[in-house]
Amino acid sequence: MNVNKDLEDMVDQWAPLLHKGLESQKGLLDIALTAYDPFFLKGKDDRPVYKHLSKDQLKEIIKGLKEDVIPMYKESNYDEGIKKANIILEKLQKG
Repeated sequence: MNVNKDLEDMVDQWAPLLHKGLESQKGLLDIALTAYDPFFLKGKDDRPVYKHLSKDQLKEIIKGLKEDVIPMYKESNYDEGIKKANIILEKLQKG
């Protein structure tokens, strides 16, 4: 019995599943930002929806990004998501 060979074979078998799992996790993490897409749609006046929100509404949206989404991305070491979230955050803060 060759333990090293058996371990290598097991790693080779599980590697594709791990890769698929990580890709699925990335997709699930990306979903968190899709909730913010409607705020950037343009209205009849050609201005994004977020420009029509009150300061209190914007604060609440910004709070969700800062307290929920960005920490979740940091915990998952999802740098791409952090960058996207920070871009959204910056736009909303400019209001």
